[in-house]
Amino acid sequence: MGYLKRYGDRKYRIIYDLPPERGKRRQKRETLEGASKRQAEAILAEREATVLAQRKAIENGDQVKDEVTLGELFDKFMETKRAMKESTTVNRYATYVSLYLKPRFGSMKAGSLKPFHLTDAYTQWQVKGPIGKAVSGRTVRHVHETLRNILNWGVRRELLSRNVAGLVSDDDLPKVVKPKPVALTEDEVRDLLKEAKSPTSRSKKRGYLSSQPWFYPAVAFAVYTGARRGEVLALRWSDANLDKGSVTIARSITEQMEIKSPKNDRTRTVSVPDKLCAILKSHRAEQAKGRLALGAAYKDEDLVFPHADGSPVDPWNFGRAVIDCIKRAKVTPITLHGLRDTHASLCAKAGVPLEVVSQRLGHASIGITAERYLHVYSDRDADAARAFERLVG
Repeated sequence: MGYLKRYGDRKYRIIYDLPPERGKRRQKRETLEGASKRQAEAILAEREATVLAQRKAIENGDQVKDEVTLGELFDKFMETKRAMKESTTVNRYATYVSLYLKPRFGSMKAGSLKPFHLTDAYTQWQVKGPIGKAVSGRTVRHVHETLRNILNWGVRRELLSRNVAGLVSDDDLPKVVKPKPVALTEDEVRDLLKEAKSPTSRSKKRGYLSSQPWFYPAVAFAVYTGARRGEVLALRWSDANLDKGSVTIARSITEQMEIKSPKNDRTRTVSVPDKLCAILKSHRAEQAKGRLALGAAYKDEDLVFPHADGSPVDPWNFGRAVIDCIKRAKVTPITLHGLRDTHASLCAKAGVPLEVVSQRLGHASIGITAERYLHVYSDRDADAARAFERLVG
């Protein structure tokens, strides 16, 4: 049972028991200022009623709101998401939880979490992160968004009474300046494809990916279509209609070597130029020879860009091979994703409408394309002004 003590004029302290934890008794003390004795007694009675309800819930095996530790909440959340989400999403959640959230907040009771706990952590991480290095504002925002999602999940399941992360304003989060995409020029694209087509004797001797017969066609496909790396490596011959000059991007492969739908579940059919069709037809003929030579040992999954034995290529390894090829070509340093930006940039330079570029890239909306490539289209503003002048004088 609880009780109260008077500490002065209209100042009381109430003491009451909380539900025990691991068999140990727990008490809560609160100081009430500006309260009469009757008001203090009423507040004490309210607190005791809440504790009694919590005790009954525990005895019945029910979950008491805000009594769960955040570590337990994180574990419950991850257990649910592993059964529902794709591996790439789960791995992203797992990284933020294990590296940032659980070490910092895991031992806290959910009901004890306050907004300042979050903002203090975010500030400290930008100076020195969990592994010793300063964390970028972009990463901090990703961690915050992950925590907000987890707490929302807890509220929906009545494990929490509120989402504290939702109380953190945008002004309290680090500012993020999105870098402009870096793309290759037309001449650099030619240099890169030339390098990809002619692997060095050293890479051939050591059996590097860049020396494999599928590598050059895969790089060309990425450049000419703007497809993501997982989409390139999951492409099947049944998705390609080379006689009509089109391919359907309906699948993607993850770093866990799992086949899934493309990002945003957006299957799309894009046109491919004659030159790429010719490259792919030649590649298909060479692949058929290799398949015939291996016979039953060939793992036929109908893939356009597999290993020599027909097995799928790891996206991460493909990305590293492309970076190495870019270095050897001595062009602007970019990643494999930069070939996607290159496709968009050169399409814009050629006057391709933004909505067409958006469709080719498989963006969820044209707004995403505009946000990322608006600067590219802004470069054409002077051309637009001159074109208008030619029309009207």
